[in-house]
Amino acid sequence: MKKTSVEESIITALDGSDVKLVQYLPYILQDFWEMGTPPEDIIDIIRRYTQHYTDLYVLDLGSGKGAVSIQVALALQCTCLGIDALEDFVVFSNDKAREYCVHNICTFETHDIRERLTTLGAYNVIILGAIGPVFGDYYYTLKQLEPHLKDNGIIIINDACIEDDSNDHPVIQRKCDILQQAENAGMQVLEIITDDTTGELESEYRIELQNLTKRCMELAAKYPEDRDLFHGYIEKQTREYEILNNEIVPALFVFGKNRDSGTHSPSCCFQ
Repeated sequence: MKKTSVEESIITALDGSDVKLVQYLPYILQDFWEMGTPPEDIIDIIRRYTQHYTDLYVLDLGSGKGAVSIQVALALQCTCLGIDALEDFVVFSNDKAREYCVHNICTFETHDIRERLTTLGAYNVIILGAIGPVFGDYYYTLKQLEPHLKDNGIIIINDACIEDDSNDHPVIQRKCDILQQAENAGMQVLEIITDDTTGELESEYRIELQNLTKRCMELAAKYPEDRDLFHGYIEKQTREYEILNNEIVPALFVFGKNRDSGTHSPSCCFQ
Protein backbone atom coordinates (compact mmCIF):
# COMPACT_ATOMS: atom_id res chain seq x y z
CA MET A 1 0.00 0.00 0.00
CA LYS A 2 1.41 3.36 -1.07
CA LYS A 3 2.23 5.68 1.82
CA THR A 4 0.77 9.13 1.37
CA SER A 5 2.70 12.26 2.27
CA VAL A 6 1.95 14.18 5.45
CA GLU A 7 0.39 16.94 3.37
CA GLU A 8 -1.85 14.48 1.55
CA SER A 9 -2.98 12.97 4.85
CA ILE A 10 -3.77 16.39 6.32
CA ILE A 11 -5.77 17.58 3.36
CA THR A 12 -7.69 14.30 3.13
CA ALA A 13 -8.60 14.51 6.81
CA LEU A 14 -9.93 18.03 6.28
CA ASP A 15 -11.90 17.10 3.15
CA GLY A 16 -9.71 18.92 0.69
CA SER A 17 -8.12 17.75 -2.54
CA ASP A 18 -5.10 20.01 -3.20
CA VAL A 19 -2.06 19.82 -0.91
CA LYS A 20 -1.27 23.43 -1.78
CA LEU A 21 -4.10 24.34 0.59
CA VAL A 22 -2.25 22.96 3.64
CA GLN A 23 -0.24 26.16 4.13
CA TYR A 24 -3.48 28.13 4.39
CA LEU A 25 -5.31 25.84 6.81
CA PRO A 26 -4.36 27.70 10.02
CA TYR A 27 -5.96 30.83 8.56
CA ILE A 28 -9.02 29.04 7.15
CA LEU A 29 -9.65 27.22 10.45
CA GLN A 30 -8.92 30.13 12.79
CA ASP A 31 -12.58 30.26 13.91
CA PHE A 32 -12.50 26.63 15.09
CA TRP A 33 -11.09 25.11 18.26
CA GLU A 34 -13.04 21.85 18.40
CA MET A 35 -12.48 20.26 15.02
CA GLY A 36 -15.02 17.50 14.61
CA THR A 37 -14.65 15.49 17.82
CA PRO A 38 -16.83 16.51 20.81
CA PRO A 39 -14.54 16.45 23.89
CA GLU A 40 -17.47 15.77 26.22
CA ASP A 41 -18.26 12.54 24.37
CA ILE A 42 -14.65 11.40 24.63
CA ILE A 43 -14.62 12.19 28.35
CA ASP A 44 -17.81 10.17 28.89
CA ILE A 45 -16.34 7.16 27.07
CA ILE A 46 -13.11 7.28 29.07
CA ARG A 47 -15.08 7.43 32.31
CA ARG A 48 -17.14 4.38 31.32
CA TYR A 49 -14.23 2.17 30.36
CA THR A 50 -11.45 3.14 32.74
CA GLN A 51 -10.73 3.75 36.42
CA HIS A 52 -8.17 5.71 38.44
CA TYR A 53 -8.30 8.59 36.00
CA THR A 54 -5.25 10.42 37.34
CA ASP A 55 -3.11 7.38 36.49
CA LEU A 56 -4.21 7.29 32.86
CA TYR A 57 -1.95 8.02 29.91
CA VAL A 58 -3.86 9.31 26.89
CA LEU A 59 -2.47 9.57 23.36
CA ASP A 60 -4.27 11.89 20.93
CA LEU A 61 -3.09 11.24 17.36
CA GLY A 62 -3.87 14.04 14.94
CA SER A 63 -4.73 16.30 17.86
CA GLY A 64 -5.59 19.34 15.76
CA LYS A 65 -5.82 22.46 17.92
CA GLY A 66 -5.85 20.47 21.16
CA ALA A 67 -9.46 20.79 22.28
CA VAL A 68 -9.94 17.10 23.08
CA SER A 69 -6.71 16.51 24.99
CA ILE A 70 -6.95 19.74 26.95
CA GLN A 71 -10.52 19.14 28.06
CA VAL A 72 -9.82 15.48 28.86
CA ALA A 73 -6.84 16.51 30.99
CA LEU A 74 -8.89 19.22 32.68
CA ALA A 75 -11.82 16.91 33.49
CA LEU A 76 -9.87 13.80 34.52
CA GLN A 77 -6.47 15.18 35.56
CA CYS A 78 -4.78 12.50 33.46
CA THR A 79 -1.61 12.77 31.40
CA CYS A 80 -2.22 13.57 27.72
CA LEU A 81 0.11 13.72 24.73
CA GLY A 82 -1.20 15.23 21.52
CA ILE A 83 0.63 14.89 18.22
CA ASP A 84 -0.15 16.78 15.02
CA ALA A 85 1.71 17.50 11.80
CA LEU A 86 0.75 21.19 11.62
CA GLU A 87 3.15 23.23 13.73
CA ASP A 88 0.76 26.20 13.94
CA PHE A 89 -1.86 23.92 15.50
CA VAL A 90 0.67 22.54 18.00
CA VAL A 91 1.79 26.02 19.06
CA PHE A 92 -1.86 27.00 19.50
CA SER A 93 -2.52 23.82 21.51
CA ASN A 94 0.38 24.35 23.90
CA ASP A 95 -0.73 27.95 24.43
CA LYS A 96 -4.26 26.73 25.17
CA ALA A 97 -2.94 24.14 27.61
CA ARG A 98 -1.23 26.94 29.51
CA GLU A 99 -4.41 29.02 29.39
CA TYR A 100 -6.36 26.13 30.94
CA CYS A 101 -3.55 25.44 33.46
CA VAL A 102 -3.05 21.82 32.34
CA HIS A 103 0.31 22.34 30.61
CA ASN A 104 2.02 20.23 33.29
CA ILE A 105 -0.01 17.15 32.30
CA CYS A 106 -1.05 17.95 28.70
CA THR A 107 1.60 18.55 26.03
CA PHE A 108 1.69 18.65 22.24
CA GLU A 109 4.31 17.76 19.65
CA THR A 110 4.74 18.39 15.93
CA HIS A 111 5.32 15.09 14.10
CA ASP A 112 4.04 12.79 11.40
CA ILE A 113 1.94 10.54 13.65
CA ARG A 114 2.77 7.48 11.56
CA GLU A 115 6.47 7.88 12.29
CA ARG A 116 6.18 9.11 15.87
CA LEU A 117 3.91 6.21 16.85
CA THR A 118 6.70 3.69 16.30
CA THR A 119 8.79 5.35 19.02
CA LEU A 120 6.06 5.48 21.68
CA GLY A 121 5.22 3.13 24.53
CA ALA A 122 1.81 1.91 25.69
CA TYR A 123 -1.20 4.05 26.59
CA ASN A 124 -4.49 3.49 28.40
CA VAL A 125 -6.44 5.49 25.82
CA ILE A 126 -5.60 6.19 22.18
CA ILE A 127 -7.74 8.73 20.34
CA LEU A 128 -8.03 9.30 16.60
CA GLY A 129 -10.34 12.25 16.22
CA ALA A 130 -11.75 12.69 12.71
CA ILE A 131 -8.38 12.37 10.98
CA GLY A 132 -9.40 10.06 8.15
CA PRO A 133 -7.56 6.92 6.99
CA VAL A 134 -4.06 8.14 7.87
CA PHE A 135 -2.98 4.62 8.86
CA GLY A 136 -5.09 2.89 6.20
CA ASP A 137 -8.38 1.08 6.72
CA TYR A 138 -9.54 -0.11 10.14
CA TYR A 139 -7.59 -3.35 9.91
CA TYR A 140 -4.26 -1.60 9.28
CA THR A 141 -5.07 1.16 11.75
CA LEU A 142 -5.87 -1.20 14.61
CA LYS A 143 -2.91 -3.47 13.86
CA GLN A 144 -0.56 -0.48 14.15
CA LEU A 145 -2.20 0.90 17.29
CA GLU A 146 -2.58 -2.40 19.18
CA PRO A 147 1.10 -2.70 20.28
CA HIS A 148 0.77 0.74 21.91
CA LEU A 149 -2.41 -0.08 23.84
CA LYS A 150 -2.29 -1.37 27.40
CA ASP A 151 -4.15 -4.61 28.06
CA ASN A 152 -7.28 -2.99 29.47
CA GLY A 153 -7.00 0.12 27.34
CA ILE A 154 -9.33 1.49 24.70
CA ILE A 155 -9.00 3.02 21.26
CA ILE A 156 -11.54 5.71 20.35
CA ILE A 157 -11.93 6.59 16.67
CA ASN A 158 -14.17 9.45 15.64
CA ASP A 159 -15.29 8.75 12.11
CA ALA A 160 -18.47 8.01 10.22
CA CYS A 161 -20.00 5.06 8.45
CA ILE A 162 -22.52 4.37 5.75
CA GLU A 163 -25.26 1.81 5.95
CA ASP A 164 -24.47 -1.69 4.75
CA ASP A 165 -26.74 -1.35 1.71
CA SER A 166 -25.35 2.07 0.69
CA ASN A 167 -23.36 2.84 -2.45
CA ASP A 168 -19.58 2.98 -2.14
CA HIS A 169 -18.05 6.12 -0.67
CA PRO A 170 -14.44 7.12 -1.53
CA VAL A 171 -13.41 7.32 2.15
CA ILE A 172 -16.29 6.35 4.47
CA GLN A 173 -16.75 2.60 5.00
CA ARG A 174 -19.80 0.44 5.62
CA LYS A 175 -20.43 -0.52 9.23
CA CYS A 176 -20.25 -4.23 8.43
CA ASP A 177 -16.83 -3.78 6.81
CA ILE A 178 -15.52 -1.91 9.86
CA LEU A 179 -16.70 -4.69 12.18
CA GLN A 180 -15.10 -7.36 9.99
CA GLN A 181 -11.79 -5.50 9.80
CA ALA A 182 -11.72 -5.09 13.58
CA GLU A 183 -12.32 -8.81 14.02
CA ASN A 184 -9.57 -9.62 11.52
CA ALA A 185 -7.22 -7.36 13.47
CA GLY A 186 -7.97 -9.27 16.68
CA MET A 187 -9.77 -6.37 18.33
CA GLN A 188 -13.19 -6.12 19.98
CA VAL A 189 -15.69 -3.44 19.09
CA LEU A 190 -16.84 -2.43 22.55
CA GLU A 191 -19.28 0.25 21.50
CA ILE A 192 -20.49 2.22 18.50
CA ILE A 193 -22.00 5.57 19.34
CA THR A 194 -23.88 6.93 16.37
CA ASP A 195 -25.53 10.29 16.09
CA ASP A 196 -29.05 10.20 14.69
CA THR A 197 -29.62 13.91 15.32
CA THR A 198 -27.74 15.09 12.26
CA GLY A 199 -30.73 17.11 11.10
CA GLU A 200 -30.65 19.05 14.35
CA LEU A 201 -27.02 19.94 13.64
CA GLU A 202 -27.87 21.58 10.34
CA SER A 203 -27.69 25.11 11.78
CA GLU A 204 -24.31 24.33 13.37
CA TYR A 205 -23.01 23.01 10.05
CA ARG A 206 -24.30 26.13 8.32
CA ILE A 207 -22.36 28.39 10.69
CA GLU A 208 -19.21 26.33 10.23
CA LEU A 209 -19.55 26.52 6.44
CA GLN A 210 -20.12 30.29 6.64
CA ASN A 211 -16.90 30.68 8.62
CA LEU A 212 -14.93 28.53 6.18
CA THR A 213 -16.37 30.44 3.23
CA LYS A 214 -15.56 33.81 4.81
CA ARG A 215 -11.92 32.89 5.41
CA CYS A 216 -11.48 31.37 1.94
CA MET A 217 -12.92 34.49 0.31
CA GLU A 218 -10.54 36.66 2.33
CA LEU A 219 -7.64 34.55 1.09
CA ALA A 220 -8.93 34.67 -2.47
CA ALA A 221 -8.89 38.47 -2.29
CA LYS A 222 -5.38 38.49 -0.82
CA TYR A 223 -3.95 35.84 -3.16
CA PRO A 224 -5.86 36.19 -6.45
CA GLU A 225 -3.46 33.81 -8.19
CA ASP A 226 -4.87 31.03 -5.96
CA ARG A 227 -8.51 32.08 -6.25
CA ASP A 228 -9.53 28.79 -7.88
CA LEU A 229 -7.92 26.85 -5.03
CA PHE A 230 -10.01 28.62 -2.39
CA HIS A 231 -13.22 28.54 -4.43
CA GLY A 232 -12.69 24.84 -5.04
CA TYR A 233 -12.34 24.22 -1.30
CA ILE A 234 -15.59 26.08 -0.64
CA GLU A 235 -17.37 23.93 -3.22
CA LYS A 236 -15.93 20.72 -1.77
CA GLN A 237 -16.83 21.72 1.79
CA THR A 238 -20.35 22.58 0.70
CA ARG A 239 -20.69 19.09 -0.75
CA GLU A 240 -19.21 17.51 2.40
CA TYR A 241 -21.71 19.30 4.63
CA GLU A 242 -24.53 18.09 2.37
CA ILE A 243 -23.23 14.54 2.79
CA LEU A 244 -23.08 14.99 6.57
CA ASN A 245 -26.71 16.03 6.57
CA ASN A 246 -27.99 13.32 4.27
CA GLU A 247 -25.78 10.35 3.48
CA ILE A 248 -23.43 9.31 6.27
CA VAL A 249 -23.76 8.54 9.96
CA PRO A 250 -21.26 10.24 12.31
CA ALA A 251 -19.97 7.69 14.80
CA LEU A 252 -17.55 7.10 17.64
CA PHE A 253 -16.04 3.61 17.60
CA VAL A 254 -14.60 2.18 20.81
CA PHE A 255 -12.18 -0.75 20.50
CA GLY A 256 -10.42 -2.94 23.04
CA LYS A 257 -8.06 -5.89 22.87
CA ASN A 258 -9.76 -9.19 22.19
CA ARG A 259 -9.52 -10.99 25.52
CA ASP A 260 -11.59 -14.03 24.68
CA SER A 261 -12.31 -16.24 21.73
CA GLY A 262 -16.06 -15.85 21.87
CA THR A 263 -18.04 -13.49 19.74
CA HIS A 264 -18.80 -10.04 21.05
CA SER A 265 -21.72 -7.91 19.94
CA PRO A 266 -20.96 -4.21 20.18
CA SER A 267 -23.43 -2.02 21.99
CA CYS A 268 -24.84 0.85 19.96
CA CYS A 269 -25.92 4.10 21.54
CA PHE A 270 -28.06 6.55 19.62
CA GLN A 271 -27.79 10.10 20.83
